[in-house]
Amino acid sequence: MRLLVLGGGGFLGAAVVEAALAADAGVTVFSRSGRPPADGVEVLTGDRRGDLAALAGRRWDAVLDTYTDDEPGAPAVAATARLLSGSVGVYGYVSGMSVHAPDGPAVPDESAPVRSAGAQPAGDPLQERSLAKLAAERVLAEGFDGPVLVPRVGIMAGPRDPSDRFTWWPVRLAGALAGERDRRVCLPGDPGRPVQFSDVRDVAGWVVRMLQEGRGGVFGTVGPGRRETLAGVLDACLRAVGGVPGDVTFVPVGEDALRRGLAGVEEGRRPLWYPEDQIPQEAVDSSAALAAGLVFRPVEDTARDTLRWVRQDRGDRPALDVDLDPDRERALLAGR
Repeated sequence: MRLLVLGGGGFLGAAVVEAALAADAGVTVFSRSGRPPADGVEVLTGDRRGDLAALAGRRWDAVLDTYTDDEPGAPAVAATARLLSGSVGVYGYVSGMSVHAPDGPAVPDESAPVRSAGAQPAGDPLQERSLAKLAAERVLAEGFDGPVLVPRVGIMAGPRDPSDRFTWWPVRLAGALAGERDRRVCLPGDPGRPVQFSDVRDVAGWVVRMLQEGRGGVFGTVGPGRRETLAGVLDACLRAVGGVPGDVTFVPVGEDALRRGLAGVEEGRRPLWYPEDQIPQEAVDSSAALAAGLVFRPVEDTARDTLRWVRQDRGDRPALDVDLDPDRERALLAGR
């Protein structure tokens, strides 16, 4: 397969490049930086907002696009759809689970209602980005002349995660076992709340296989394909760093205390916690993707590999971009 990745330097894009190279695909990336994300990758330099000249006259078997076009009507995605029609076999576009309408079914699948302009409450933090993703989905369906593959992803974790939201947990627990942090650990929210997230490598590998097969369609690709509670995820992270039950004490901290204690902290700097009223669905039904071959690895494997990566990347005591330092965590545990 000859694969074009529009971007290739981001979290999922880089994982797709790695998966494609492992599958012996020829990989080309198109980016503004002009820097190859890995050895053996061809780089074309350009800009999604106007300079697509490097793509003209070339042919690929598949393209993967991770771009969020924030202009009305998704003109940048529409432009690549027009340009690549007839020269690319299948177009993959990465959308998101947040496109589902908040007032839809508790467990939406691909047929569930999606968001629309003016239909959601003012100030909905997911609305603007979700409408941009839906606009891109529409222009591809209308403007590309071949199959369009749309994986709707959710929270992704794993090596090279730029957010540190999942990474914080194995690092925090390893620090507790090493005596560097308190062994009383804040468990944010309801311990029995189901959580869904995916190892980026699982989504990337599946996307590459689907593109190799030339398959289109819209798919929910939110892990883990099984019921996983927050407490269960943290227990798996503890096992991944060499701990056993009883080595640390997970202390549940309720929603009100979290809101007070994390007031002013950006959502992306909180460790895998969202306010309950910002989670419109109980879960996303990914059964169609599972039937098409998507497989999710155990949380323990993701945590172990993520800890190994972050230590290699940033040292044995990595600094993380999550604002839950010891003083703030102690205050949360004390109910202040």
